[in-house]
Formats: sequence, structure tokens, C-alpha cells
Amino acid sequence: MATHTISPAGDPFTAREAPSTRHHRVDEDFLELLEDDFGISQYALWSALMGVPAAPKREAISLCEWAIRAAHGDADEAGDALRAWARKHKVGVYDPRMQDGEPVTFGGYEARGV
Repeated sequence: MATHTISPAGDPFTAREAPSTRHHRVDEDFLELLEDDFGISQYALWSALMGVPAAPKREAISLCEWAIRAAHGDADEAGDALRAWARKHKVGVYDPRMQDGEPVTFGGYEARGV
């Protein structure tokens, strides 16, 4: 009786790739959807979620749900809670890398009166 062996590269049970760690990140369009769904202001969402890198979309949804629950449904208080969370965890615009960076320039000229 002949025995056949399958190489590890051809075995579908041992040749699986590791799961992806890639996240779908928040962008401007997604912030608009979050604003429509939760009523939290764009300013609060942008401040908390648009860091370097931007927050993963699933995390952003969970944070918005938490903020609305913590504020008992008040969207303005939820925005304040979201920004306070971001400040505490040093993410979004509160990330030290964002605050200690070089000033924004426009064509080599620094913005005045901003």
C-alpha cells in the first residue's frame, strides 16, 4: 500500500496565514456618519479620533457608544466626555507627537493670525 504525504505548503489545515492585524481607520466620511448616528459634534470626533494614526473604526464606534451612555444621551456632554477620554489617553489631537511637532506651513510660509 502506497502512502502519500502532503507537503506543509499544500495542507489547507497547516498552511493558513496568520490573521491580519490591519485596521480600517477613521476618515472624514466616517466622522460624518458618526455625527449623523450619535449626534456628537465633528469637533469632538475629530479631536478624539483623528490622531497619527487615526483610530480604528470599530474602536471609534465603541467610544461613541460609551460617550453617549456616559452622558445619558446628551450629545454635547458626550462630545465633552470623548475629548476628556482622548486627553486622558493622549490620543487624537492630544497626542504629544501632534502638539510638539513643527508648525504647519503653507508653501513655506507660516500661517499668521491662526
